[in-house]
Amino acid sequence: MKEAAKTKQYTELIRSWNKTHNLVSQSQAQNLDHHIEDSLSVFEGVGRVVVDLGSGGGLPGIPIAIKGPEKQVILVESSSKKASFLLNTSNKLGLKNVKVIHARIEDVDPSTLPKNYEIIARAVGSTAHLVGLTKKHLDQPGTKLKLMKTEDQLNSETLPPGYTIKKTLKIPSKGKDKGRILVTIEKDG
Repeated sequence: MKEAAKTKQYTELIRSWNKTHNLVSQSQAQNLDHHIEDSLSVFEGVGRVVVDLGSGGGLPGIPIAIKGPEKQVILVESSSKKASFLLNTSNKLGLKNVKVIHARIEDVDPSTLPKNYEIIARAVGSTAHLVGLTKKHLDQPGTKLKLMKTEDQLNSETLPPGYTIKKTLKIPSKGKDKGRILVTIEKDG
């Protein structure tokens, strides 16, 4: 199945499951193409192993996995309904490069994940909160936290001591999402 066909099937699966499982908000469900495009806007900015934190309906993890079969995508989701959806979807789409972990990120043992992974978060809480949740992961050499934010959000938030913003990548975006960035945070040292 080609990328476009998989993406189309993915949107159909979200819409059908969303009726009973509330995977994404109504506005997200109506603008899925936009959210998929937004997810793919960071494709070039992420490495070979991506851990999607609080994956929910699979954004940005599933679009990244569809576009990049060479990437390994690990979807971490604490809600069992959402984790079931992610497992079902990755199986239906034949995404061999996707692994679903039904857990909270803070309960995932870093040694069970591949080396040099990057944790990506899209629209999940403040920078300080996310650094706190992923602390034991960021303690692993080579692990990075990548946040999809706006410049305004980033400027209004504080970074906990001991962590540094290593890179800020402007994300090409349209309309209301202007000023979107992908922020890479690493532990000092």
